[in-house]
Amino acid sequence: MYIQSTNSYLDPESRLTSQYINIRVSSINSACSDFQIRLNSSDYNDLSNKVSGPILNVKNVVFQQSISDQFEEAFREEVTQNGLYLTDRPREECIGCLHAVSDVKLSKLCDEASAGGCKNCLCRPMWCMRCLAKWFANRQDKNSPDTWLAGKAPCPTCRSVFCLRDVQLVAN
Repeated sequence: MYIQSTNSYLDPESRLTSQYINIRVSSINSACSDFQIRLNSSDYNDLSNKVSGPILNVKNVVFQQSISDQFEEAFREEVTQNGLYLTDRPREECIGCLHAVSDVKLSKLCDEASAGGCKNCLCRPMWCMRCLAKWFANRQDKNSPDTWLAGKAPCPTCRSVFCLRDVQLVAN
């Protein structure tokens, strides 16, 4: 498979763009002819996880990150500054994706003066960073992604309100 990229404007006034990629699929079976797939770059990871053969990015196309991916990266950077939650309990699978190991814990760490309703969560670590970041982002105002890092969300399990300052990485 070979990749080529194009950008398409979704809204001419806001100048928001969406990146589309054209993928040429070639079979090792000479009886099958080549064909092309056109998809949004945000769907590329889903495709690449399902394809068993190699995908060659011969033109070194750089994939634009979606708003969610950008937020997840910023969420991760902020959480790494919150210190570690030390535990001797074995970590379980994330109950969100059932794939990754649970690696974050909610503990009220924000200042009382700026707490704004944050509560201490008594849940054991059950979520991976990626799933918690997605949960947090989905509870924010979709029209104001620039305010997401300052937002609050309920714990996905017990519904205790937390902010980004309350998320800690788990360490054994």
